[in-house]
Amino acid sequence: MKKILFSTLGMTDPIKNDYDGPLLHIMRNYKPQKVYLFMTKRVCELANQDDRYRLQATNLCKKEGFTCEIIELRYEEVDNPQQFDIFYPIFEKELIDIYNANPGYQILINLSSGTPQMKSTCHLLALTAPFPVVPIQVTTPNERENYGSPDYDVERSWKDNLDNHPELEPKNRAQQVELENLRYMFLREAAISNIEAYNYNAALNILKEVQDFVSEDVIRLLMAAQHRKNMALKEAEKESQLANYDLFPVKSGDAKELFEYLLLLGLQQKSGQLMDFVRGISPALSRLFECFLQEKCGRRLKKDYCVQSYSDPGHWLMKRDKLEKKDPLLLAYYDMKFTPGLRDSDLSCSTLLPMIEFDCGVGGRFPNEAALKKAQDMRNVENKIRNPAAHNITAVKEERFTRVVGISSERLLKDMQWMFKYTYPNYFPADVDVWDSYSKMNEQIIGRLKA
Repeated sequence: MKKILFSTLGMTDPIKNDYDGPLLHIMRNYKPQKVYLFMTKRVCELANQDDRYRLQATNLCKKEGFTCEIIELRYEEVDNPQQFDIFYPIFEKELIDIYNANPGYQILINLSSGTPQMKSTCHLLALTAPFPVVPIQVTTPNERENYGSPDYDVERSWKDNLDNHPELEPKNRAQQVELENLRYMFLREAAISNIEAYNYNAALNILKEVQDFVSEDVIRLLMAAQHRKNMALKEAEKESQLANYDLFPVKSGDAKELFEYLLLLGLQQKSGQLMDFVRGISPALSRLFECFLQEKCGRRLKKDYCVQSYSDPGHWLMKRDKLEKKDPLLLAYYDMKFTPGLRDSDLSCSTLLPMIEFDCGVGGRFPNEAALKKAQDMRNVENKIRNPAAHNITAVKEERFTRVVGISSERLLKDMQWMFKYTYPNYFPADVDVWDSYSKMNEQIIGRLKA
């Protein structure tokens, strides 16, 4: 069958470091009857300088004994070959025109020349073209980068081209890419983009389309990541163990759940999901204050001062009578802080802050100015932003957040992380950033997906 080659051009074309560039190497091994060369402004300038692409292609045809028509597709207005969205409509139009003008020809596409954006567009076209195409990939000599010198001599480069010497047994570096493999590569990159954006369910749905190419461990890790993001920690741990990955830096107890919740708030803050971030402040601070009082002040909050709701086991009520029995001085402080005095109240950061003040302030059992200031600042943020955001249909943007509470959402997150680390210092080895746990998990998933 007669063949046509559609090729972009890059800095390794036509010859670099005494070897064929991808264009010549495909021509050498597939001997097409026509070659269509896509040429950007810079490539046109080089062609005008010494006609290097046409001359070297002509030299190759003479040496290999075949005839090939060279057709230049000049796009001198394309001056930024790093912009992906420029190329798809151009390449698609040219490829359709080539197909319509050459019935009965097999169309080859060079995947190895040009900028990464050009190559990606050619990969995509190989998948989406409404007619059969054959994508060809060319490995570099010695399978490493084939950068050459900035000076180019047409005659000398042809003379020194080692691929012209069959007695040296040059390697055929042109390989036809199986479309199913190419489809996997394309969908894999789409899945990786979603993983990097923490969209694990979307990545799972994408990879279902090519599940025969994906290891079971990758699927398990993605399921673990999705469970983790949903705070279904038991399910996440089960899947991660089956994939032989140690998912959780903090292993057990209240600390583990709180740590994972703070990681989730970190994802929301980082991605600008401030409405969800604001909604998550209150439960995070309530648990954070509770853990701090338990670990640093020796307060057994739920046992000594609270009762559990019968209808909602997760709901605890701080009882005035239990406070009076256990610590009358503490109750007196509460009565001073609440008007007309403390009533039975839900366990929350607003009811826990006075206990931190009582214990960590001047004259308290565990004076700690830094921790007290952080707690007061965080409660102040929660008081100013939580209720307006929860009870009004309105967007929460960083500008508004900062204007309302006086600090950025990032600063609030850092303060919460500081208090957790102060409460549980044993989870923070000097050489490890455990707050980077989601990124490390993503690196593990992507690394296994690419393996």
